[in-house]
Amino acid sequence: MEVLAVVLITIGIVAVRVISFFYPDWKAIKGEPLSERKRLGYSLLGIGILLLMYLLSQFIIRI
Repeated sequence: MEVLAVVLITIGIVAVRVISFFYPDWKAIKGEPLSERKRLGYSLLGIGILLLMYLLSQFIIRI
C-alpha cells in the first residue's frame, strides 16, 4: 500500500510542475496570450491536484 501512496504523490508532484509551470509557458509560445487570472487558475489547479493526491495517499495508507 505504501508503494501506491508514493506513486500517487509522485504523480501529484509531476502534475504541479507540468500544469503550473510548463503548460502556461507552452500556451504562450503557441501564441495564445494568458491573463494573470488564467495563470493563477493553472497554478491553483496544479496545487489542487497535488493536495488531492496527498489526501488519497493518506487514505490508502490507513486501509
